[in-house]
Amino acid sequence: MSSILFPFESLAQPATLNAIKKAFEKYQSTPLTVEAVTGTKRTSGISYREIAVAFQDSQSLTLRIKQPGDIYQVLLNGKLLPIVNQLDHPRAVREIVDAMDAKRASFQKALARRAVKLPPAIKTAAPKMLATLTQRRDDLIVIRDGLSTQLAELTAQSA
Repeated sequence: MSSILFPFESLAQPATLNAIKKAFEKYQSTPLTVEAVTGTKRTSGISYREIAVAFQDSQSLTLRIKQPGDIYQVLLNGKLLPIVNQLDHPRAVREIVDAMDAKRASFQKALARRAVKLPPAIKTAAPKMLATLTQRRDDLIVIRDGLSTQLAELTAQSA
């Protein structure tokens, strides 16, 4: 692996993306996907490109890389993460993995609390199921009443 982990010109090439994936795997943090977002963006006079990384524990990471190849900003789960080692990429990756490990428990708690809305195309069977079960219960009550009447008639005949 070269000393420049994030070459600006070849950021979207598979070799660069694999090198980034291996850098995170070195610290036991396995990314599911590593993608370079197409196009160069510009904010506050700084041109940068983005790398989106998704991990197995549902955490997401966005690296913003400046033209010289150093890290401009890091977004961990959509929030800015200040890092000290912007120019030393192996240390920066280690710092990012440590931050992910530190925030994993709170992220998982927040993820569990979040209510998931079903898409409009998916409908639950609960309303129809309630009507079906209510109708079935009423039918069984009618059958039970009929059987108890027959039982009463048979006991009256035998007595």
